[in-house]
Amino acid sequence: MEYLKRSIESDILEALQDTPVVVITGPRQAGKTTLIQRLLPEVSYLTLDDENTLLQAINDPIGLLHSLPRPIAIDEIQRAPELTRTIKLMVDKDRAPGSFILTGSANLMTIPTLADSLAGRAAFITLYPFSQTELLGSNSNFLQQLYENNFSSSIRAIEPADLIDRIVSGGYPEAVKRPPLRRVRWHRDYEMAILQRDIKEVFNLQKIAEMDSLIRVLAAISSQTLSASSLAKQVGVDTKTVQKYVTALESLYIVHQIPGWHRNELKRAVKAPKIHFIDTGLMCSIRGLTSEKLMADRTVFGGVFETFVGSELRKAVAASMEGQLIYHYRDNSKKEVDFIVAYRDGRNVGLEVKSGMTIKKEMFSTMEGLIRLGVISHGVIVYTGDKVVSISPQLCAVPVSVMF
Repeated sequence: MEYLKRSIESDILEALQDTPVVVITGPRQAGKTTLIQRLLPEVSYLTLDDENTLLQAINDPIGLLHSLPRPIAIDEIQRAPELTRTIKLMVDKDRAPGSFILTGSANLMTIPTLADSLAGRAAFITLYPFSQTELLGSNSNFLQQLYENNFSSSIRAIEPADLIDRIVSGGYPEAVKRPPLRRVRWHRDYEMAILQRDIKEVFNLQKIAEMDSLIRVLAAISSQTLSASSLAKQVGVDTKTVQKYVTALESLYIVHQIPGWHRNELKRAVKAPKIHFIDTGLMCSIRGLTSEKLMADRTVFGGVFETFVGSELRKAVAASMEGQLIYHYRDNSKKEVDFIVAYRDGRNVGLEVKSGMTIKKEMFSTMEGLIRLGVISHGVIVYTGDKVVSISPQLCAVPVSVMF
């Protein structure tokens, strides 16, 4: 598979010009190492996946780092959080930009030792599995179009079978190049590697069978509201354990939680988060969902499609580096909006996901109510059709292909 340009490349290069430490986090096998070696072929490179290097990093971090010319790239830094203390001391003596490039397969901000050592010294950038924009080599500006409520009428259509194949394939570089059966095997091996290695090493969680059960339940309810008590009953553990396990999986970029919108003007809003898998390919393999099954069962496809849109939205936000926040809205009467994108200037935009190819005005009713309350400026439905459908100046529907 030839190298595909990543959307965060320019952000990394800019950060290297003014920040001593650049930290790139994201799930294992998302392409972090390949990206670093592509952008900085002459860098001094260490990987803590190498057991000898790991031992030296733990036992003699000063000797290890002082022996290498800068810039120094260190892969899988979460395996030796002690090393960041040495990096802190070295950076405080010499704050030359781009001195260290660290990668990690866990959200380093959730590991206190790492977060404290790097505070004020590092730029944090997230690399997710391939977005559809990256796979297609396109240049989507979906977040800007969403902000402006101004979508091009000339849209590249995507056939239903192609869309479903993309959803089932997901975005992991090693998975997308494989045929379906080999891809499923890769996803399953990936899941077991996460359970048997990172869950144990980074979070010291030993009950792998319980975690495996939880992952399968989470895959089944992706795009639904998260109830820790309900999950606890299904997995056979207590609520606190479920919360700890979900936090670990979120830190490893397997799932992410979308918080409920609960500002003062919406007193009936439900605060519970929604849970989404980050990669739909991994989710489908865990659930045993093939392209053929999704084509045949539209009831299953609805939740899977919402997870796909949520994943593409999160990747777009990560690439934009502008700090948009993503929420969902649901009230006590079960009226909901799948996503609310909050921009830094205070503008909020509602985003609904519909898996059908037909748009009806009543689909916009909840977003119309939020517009009247001043919660959102306008609302957009993403659907599987091939035309931009305008309902009013503040409401429209757009094909999912607009996102990429």
